[in-house]
Formats: sequence, C-alpha cells, structure tokens
Amino acid sequence: MRHGAASLIAFGVLALLILLPAARDASAAPIRCNGHAALCDRRYDQVVFAATHNSFAAASQGFDVPSQPNGVARQLRAGVRMFLLDTHHWETPADVQRAEERMPPARRAAFESRLHEPAQPPAGIFLCHMYCGLGATPLPDTLAIFRQFMDRRPHEVVSIFLEDYVSAAETSAAFAAAGLTSYVYTHHDGAAWPTLGQMIGSGHRLVVFAEHHGGPPDWYRYGWNDVQDTRYDVLRADQFTCALNRGTAGANLFLLNHWIAKATPSADDADQVNRYPFLLARARQCHAERGRLPNFVAVNFYDRGDLFAVVDTLNGFVRGR
Repeated sequence: MRHGAASLIAFGVLALLILLPAARDASAAPIRCNGHAALCDRRYDQVVFAATHNSFAAASQGFDVPSQPNGVARQLRAGVRMFLLDTHHWETPADVQRAEERMPPARRAAFESRLHEPAQPPAGIFLCHMYCGLGATPLPDTLAIFRQFMDRRPHEVVSIFLEDYVSAAETSAAFAAAGLTSYVYTHHDGAAWPTLGQMIGSGHRLVVFAEHHGGPPDWYRYGWNDVQDTRYDVLRADQFTCALNRGTAGANLFLLNHWIAKATPSADDADQVNRYPFLLARARQCHAERGRLPNFVAVNFYDRGDLFAVVDTLNGFVRGR
C-alpha cells in the first residue's frame, strides 16, 4: 500500500511539473500592439494605419456635408488609428461675408442654404470643415473621447493630424485639459521612430502632428517635417496619382490621401475607390513609386469598401474581406 501511495504521489508531482509551464505560458500570452503581436517589434514608420479624412464630419453628428458615417468614438472601435481633424474658432459674420463674395452666385446660394450661423459666434475651439456654420463639434468633446479610449485600451497607438487654424498654445491647453498630455509622444529631429511595443511600454503612444504651426510644446510636431503625402483634390477615380504633394521625398512617414474631393462627399464614390482591389493596387503602386510604404491610408466613408482589409494586407496579415 505504501508503495502504491508513493507511486501516486510521484505521478501527481510529475503531472504538475508538466502542466505548470503550460499554465505559465497561457498567463504570459504575447501583447498585441494595435491588434497584432507582430506589430510590437515594428517601428512606427514601418506600420500601416487606417485613417479617416475629416474624421469629425460625421452624418451621425449632424454635419450637413459629412465625410464619415459616424464619429470618432465609433471609428476608434472599428480600428481607425489616424484621424485628420480641422481646428477652428467659430467664424464671424465678416468672415462669412468675405467667403460669399468670392463665390459664384450658384455656389453662394447653395452655401447660404446650408449655413447655420448663431447670432453670436460661440467661444472655444471647434472641429469644423471650412466654416463651423456648416457643422461643428467642440474640440474638448472629441479629446475626451480619445482620453477614454487611451485609458481603456493600453495596447493601442493612435495618431492625430490637425489642420490647425488655432494657436499651438490653445491646442496644447485643450490637450492638457483633456488629460492627454501624459500619453503624447515627443519625436525629435533625426531620431529613429520607436517600435509600437516601445511606445506602449513607455505609455507615450499618442502622436500629434500639425499642418500649419506645430509647437512648442515639442510633442506638437509640424507635420511636414515628418510626413509626405499625395494630392487631396482628385475629382475622379482615374485621376489618382502617387506624385509628391506636401512634405519632402525624404520624410519618413507617408500619408496616402484617397478620396474623391467633391463639394459634397459621396458614399457611392467611396464604395468604388475603397474597394479592396482598387485601394490595394493604388497603395502598392505608390509604395513602388515613392519607395515608401504608405503609413496612413486616409479615406472618406471608412465603412464603405475594404479599408481595414487593405491595411491588414499591407501590414502582411491575411484577412478575409
């Protein structure tokens, strides 16, 4: 009996020794950076991110001329990780008058029919396209959405490119008020970009660019020092090119602007140009011509077509459409 009991104990110890490493491996599952473990070891400038043009101008937010179906919160949940936002102060009546004077009569009539101007322009910073009277959302509300996402999703790297019509000081203050400055990443001229894993490990995983001004502060980068892009004024699908627009050919990040730039953005156009074969072919063509992987693939109506499947393919992952 003693021999049998000893055998059982020995067997149990052996089984435990076999199972413990498996249990440790299961508890130490690899971190997934932006949804993929393989991205953790890639530098920021080696990764492709899904991007939205006029990310704030959403039909669900009441914009009369939307570029997207819904707002930033839904886009973040869907997988968008680069947001093109326009910051403005609300225009004055004199601003509107000057704009109307430059327009042909037919366009002026259409403009006036869509414009909703309050008697007194509101104070603060707003996300608007051209004029806030055509649709606006307060910048602090959108920054609060980013803060909530960053708090809840610690393994995600997010970028914002601001078409900035307000000062760097005002922008910086808004980010501080939203509690986002603890997340911002500061890039220095000539430095190599960190890997996504390094950014996530440091906690500094929000990258912010500006089209016009930039910092100080240092984290608020003048975007065209780092980014090169393509034209954004294409009117037909057969007019897309990969020619350099803004930035320099030596910039180490590449923004692929990929939408039909009609006065009223069309979901039907997005259906066509966001389709997997069309969008992937253009991204690969621009990769070949420019010698640089498109880092930010920016579209209108991100829910139309196959943006996320194309981004996964460019990143080397197979994903069904």
